Amino acid sequence: MRIPESNLLPYLFMFLSSSFVFICSCSEKKHPVPASAMSVLEIKGDDAFSRTSAFYALGPKVSGTEGAAKAVEHIKNEISRCGFTPETDEWKQATPVGNETIFRNISVTIPGEKKEFLIIGAHYDTKKIETVPGFAGANDGASGVGLLLAFLDSLKKAGAKPPLTLKLFFFDGEEAFINYTEKDGLYGSRRAALLLKNSPPALKCKGVIIVDMIGDRNLNISIPSNSDPELSSKVIELAKAFGWEKHFSKGNSAITDDHVPFLEIGIPAVDLIDFEYGENNRYWHTAGDTIDKISPESLQISGTMLLFLVFSIE
Repeated sequence: MRIPESNLLPYLFMFLSSSFVFICSCSEKKHPVPASAMSVLEIKGDDAFSRTSAFYALGPKVSGTEGAAKAVEHIKNEISRCGFTPETDEWKQATPVGNETIFRNISVTIPGEKKEFLIIGAHYDTKKIETVPGFAGANDGASGVGLLLAFLDSLKKAGAKPPLTLKLFFFDGEEAFINYTEKDGLYGSRRAALLLKNSPPALKCKGVIIVDMIGDRNLNISIPSNSDPELSSKVIELAKAFGWEKHFSKGNSAITDDHVPFLEIGIPAVDLIDFEYGENNRYWHTAGDTIDKISPESLQISGTMLLFLVFSIE
């Protein structure tokens, strides 16, 4: 991307099954969740951290490399273990560094009460940094993957359908090989947006939620100014309702990230990103982006916010 603590289950129960009114743009109707599901409908920070650590341990995942191919197999295996069927979209595309590169997006569909759907995405690739051989991106890459896998497992165990069908995407090629331009960077999300644009009108996408760099111990998610205003406001309202103001705010700067291609085709999209990774963002794209900078608590907060968003959009 580029610039231009405790158990949260009681709060989730209160949000989904009490008198709390969903802040939904199109309806104030509450979404029923079976009481039997409430004991497992949560993102467990330790689980998300374990999944993040395992993915980080795979090493570099630069697009088109053997490392990226191993990452794909890991993600597909984990999706299958959660009881879902992964889908792979593979294509070749020219890049500024020479020959055509193989890219692969992995996706999985979670049926909802409606066929209209939300896209939830995270990138799995890592930046190739000549000065940092072996860069594996604990926060910038692994944290988003770990969170989405934990999210997927939680929904499966809960057995509760979200209001809308969910399409989870693990994007390849978010990182630019040189610099972000129309022909460099965001390869996977651009591909997904293009396919979506050309899909039948009946396949209605209601919005996109991107999670990126959401595991920092000092969690400070600042929503980029080029996110959808309504989705951004929904995040802030939820944060205020549950006392998370210190973790979520609206930023003043636009960021080039995987939400942008969807905005460009007219789909509301919000980017949940913590771009204050260390003082003055000093861990980003450096040897400092290591697993010790990530915490289960931050992953649990980020993941629970994701659950709140998903179940508040109809």
